[in-house]
Amino acid sequence: MGKREFARAHHVAFFDAMATELPDDYAPQEVNHLTLGYFAVGGLSLLRELGRVNKDEIAKWVLSFQVHPDAHADEDNGSFYGFCGSRSTQFPLPNVKDPCHNGSHLASTYSALAILKIVGYNLANIDSKALLLSMKKLQQPDGSFMPSHIGAETDLRFVYCAAAICSMLDDWTGMDKLKAKEYIFNCQSYDGGFGMVPGSESHEFNICLLLCSGLLVLIVCLRVSESGGGTFCAVAALHLMGFVQVDLASNLRDSASIDIRMLLEWCLQRQVTDGGFQGRRNKPSDTCYAFCQNPPHLGVSFLTAAAAMAGVGSALRRVYLSVYNWVVFAGWAQVLYYAVLALRESGHEAVYAAVERPLQFAQTAAIMECCDKVVFFLGLVRSPVSATLPQIGSRLFLTWGILWSFPETQSHILVTTLVISWSITEIIRYSFFGMKEALGFSPSWLLWLRYSTFMVLYPTGISSEVGLIWIALPYIKASEKYCFRLPNRWNFSYDYYFTSMLALMIYIPGSPHMFTYMLSQRKKALSKTKTV
Repeated sequence: MGKREFARAHHVAFFDAMATELPDDYAPQEVNHLTLGYFAVGGLSLLRELGRVNKDEIAKWVLSFQVHPDAHADEDNGSFYGFCGSRSTQFPLPNVKDPCHNGSHLASTYSALAILKIVGYNLANIDSKALLLSMKKLQQPDGSFMPSHIGAETDLRFVYCAAAICSMLDDWTGMDKLKAKEYIFNCQSYDGGFGMVPGSESHEFNICLLLCSGLLVLIVCLRVSESGGGTFCAVAALHLMGFVQVDLASNLRDSASIDIRMLLEWCLQRQVTDGGFQGRRNKPSDTCYAFCQNPPHLGVSFLTAAAAMAGVGSALRRVYLSVYNWVVFAGWAQVLYYAVLALRESGHEAVYAAVERPLQFAQTAAIMECCDKVVFFLGLVRSPVSATLPQIGSRLFLTWGILWSFPETQSHILVTTLVISWSITEIIRYSFFGMKEALGFSPSWLLWLRYSTFMVLYPTGISSEVGLIWIALPYIKASEKYCFRLPNRWNFSYDYYFTSMLALMIYIPGSPHMFTYMLSQRKKALSKTKTV
């Protein structure tokens, strides 16, 4: 498919048509007319085609949506004197006495002021006193904002709207910035992103919002989640309030506010393979998140800091993985060399004595992979926990819990088949990943070996493991090593023999699971080489 040109003329024509009038298909969105107008006028401004519309008429149209207090009304009566979203939300229905026909809304007010600012209207002419005084009443004790005086959900979207309104009017009497800041801080999740409300995570849940305008009740199903939109609202609001500076590159150190490092990392992780950005984990990319993940309020410095951090993090990751893979490769190569040498010179009875130290080193080093997955969450190891833990756990059990603990098993021929199966497998695996990290590629023949030799070596290795545990059982039972018998001061009993029996039983479902997983990985890896 050829490269498609940006249809600039079509976009301009569409925005021009949408600036004041909505097509029939947009009738259900009439309540959001002002917001759609903001998108249209903003689009024309970005395309440098604002001259196509009458700016004075646009300003007059927007100003007609502001709600003003009656001449004799108390401005502090609980109503919000902002902007309505459309004509239908501005007035009560005919012949209906509606006590709450004031349909002004924070989002509509934000859109209105943004349009006026774009077309060059002097915002000093706005009745900002009533607007800001009534808007402050929308702020909740926890620092969040309701979007309307009639009540609705509270989340980061409306904190951002309130901050943007105060910023555009250059008057911060409409909100308590410190309360809003604390609310935003409470919305940052453990991984650096922001949920729409405190405690929300990356999964989504639905809530129903009732927007009452006259007798019009609109039920909107909102998807509230930790997303690019929530993160944008949080960071942009903090910046507008003066709590986050533009030059993030010089402020990457930990602070008592938001975790900038985790935030940048979270934003970078939202870019997917097609180049676009996702709103949260396991979601497809969406053009709106390319805007949300790169907030214009923070400018180039945000991206510079993110790029710098990504470069440093990527370099450190590659150095760590290169060193780790090649060091462990050397350990397993030593194991194989000593095993073959001992087998040739002294027979299988001498194999374990020859490889004991390098075997213990090479296999125990794999704990680093478990720590990455379970403890540190660094994301350096790509394999899932369900595949990493059983394999490494069973091997550590054999290395230390069977072979080292019960010398009676060390001279058995199964030790030779075990060591050779393990070492060949790991030499191929660690050299494969070592080359990928150090050089950025691995040869096709090594890729084939990585995803094919297990079909022989896994059965021989797993059979040797099961056989050695079975052989060790009588010695475990007779020696009672690692057992705790009652009575003791902890009032606790433990039998290593039954633990070993349990380990044998786990092999029954575990072995087919691992083999099936490796087959699926083989199919996936080798199919990629065929399509390249």
